[in-house]
Amino acid sequence: MIYIGIDISKISTAMCIERNDKVFLYNYTTTKPNNIWVNDTSEFINYRYLKYDYKTTKDYSEREMKKFDEFEEVSDIIVNDIFDNVNILDSISIAIEGFSYNSAVGPIIDLVELSTLIKHKIKTKVKGMVTIKIISPLTLKSVSCENVYWAQYIEKGVRVIKKIKVIKGPDGKLGKDFDKKDMFNMFLASKLNMPLKEHFDFYQEKILKNKLLPKPLDDVIDSIFLKEILK
Repeated sequence: MIYIGIDISKISTAMCIERNDKVFLYNYTTTKPNNIWVNDTSEFINYRYLKYDYKTTKDYSEREMKKFDEFEEVSDIIVNDIFDNVNILDSISIAIEGFSYNSAVGPIIDLVELSTLIKHKIKTKVKGMVTIKIISPLTLKSVSCENVYWAQYIEKGVRVIKKIKVIKGPDGKLGKDFDKKDMFNMFLASKLNMPLKEHFDFYQEKILKNKLLPKPLDDVIDSIFLKEILK
């Protein structure tokens, strides 16, 4: 079985592929190669550099069609990387993160358009036995938290006592409320044996001193946990 986690983003799609106990990481980014975080992790992550030109087109209709053509190219690159890691008869399980409607990174319709192209091409072009599971952002955080940390059971009620499962991190924060830095710390606390994790562990102070977890690190971590949920 081949497990694949995909966190789709217009500017920083991340993909984690596990095949025969080997893990391959990809990031499709508009960030330049000389970016400190990209350059610092290029040993562990296969970067594909994107450039969108549609914004330079003034005519609305032409701009929208040019955007679609560029999304076509990006989705082809992603699906081709999947092809390079699978064989025709392989059983493939893919987890894709669902939409976060509170996302502040670009119009949600752009993400829907790119995501639909990727899903359609996976379903029609990958010839093996493929199952696709869409994981909501809340489920990604909660299930990953339970897998890495623990689930507590508390009793509620007077006449009828019910046990309610509560998923928390070590600081008491609910897993469903985790932010990107919480996901980063959870990655470090996990039992995953990956060179990228060792790298992050060594540089965690440098990484966490930023107000927000730098891209593309946040997206790559999400793709890793998506893959782990499948397992």
